[in-house]
Amino acid sequence: MDERTERLNQAIAEGCRPTSAPVGVRLARPGESPPPKTKYPIADIGRRLAVCQGMTAARTLGWAVAFGAADHACPLPRVFMGHVAPDRFLDGSIADPYQEDPACMRIMEASYPRWSVGAYSEIWLAPLARCGFVPDLAVVYGTPAQVLALVQAANFGKGPGIASTSTGRYGCSLWIAGVAQSGECTFMIPGPGERIFAGTQDHEMSFAVPYPRFEGVIAGLDHIRRRGAYRYPVPNMGMLAEPKIPEKYFSIDPEAQAAGSS
Repeated sequence: MDERTERLNQAIAEGCRPTSAPVGVRLARPGESPPPKTKYPIADIGRRLAVCQGMTAARTLGWAVAFGAADHACPLPRVFMGHVAPDRFLDGSIADPYQEDPACMRIMEASYPRWSVGAYSEIWLAPLARCGFVPDLAVVYGTPAQVLALVQAANFGKGPGIASTSTGRYGCSLWIAGVAQSGECTFMIPGPGERIFAGTQDHEMSFAVPYPRFEGVIAGLDHIRRRGAYRYPVPNMGMLAEPKIPEKYFSIDPEAQAAGSS
């Protein structure tokens, strides 16, 4: 793990305390080889997997997972990775559950980020804590309260806020292509495929940080924590408020009610 990645992992652990590991993502070009002990779905697990399943394996099992073109059980990441031409995808033929107008179907499919054909040969996923490669981005899963700290950190030194765009599906396109292409942090609402096949939980959302923004997020997490702007776990100040006790309870001790009203 390179020094910048190590510091980001530490900053996330201190500032957000996610229950699953932050994951480093690398887009590998032809000729590159992943670190030792990296698992390929077909060769090492015996079956194809969806790349969102690989993300869950990396963040919950601590595995390093690599997907070549043949390892993808879902055809959509093959389009986003540039393993196949996007023409059939772009015609909108599988968008009809979400749109009625064919023109809207095509517009929606064209909105998903993707790489040109042949740009990359593999995608590698590994927990940041044991990331044997320099990642192109990091993806963190957490509750909205945890992701809030990352939004504030990413906005440190910028000001206008962190943008997020979602159609409610194909969230993997953002961490396969969109974040690396834009060079900007974003937060994501996991879509139905990730929930059904990869076990992403109802309370989870995710946040992605491209490698050039690691330093900014590290500095932002440190700043908001030191200045007391926001801390996770969130302090529950309700514990300092006097509770509203049912009136009937005071029948056993009228003096307690009188003391409270004085």
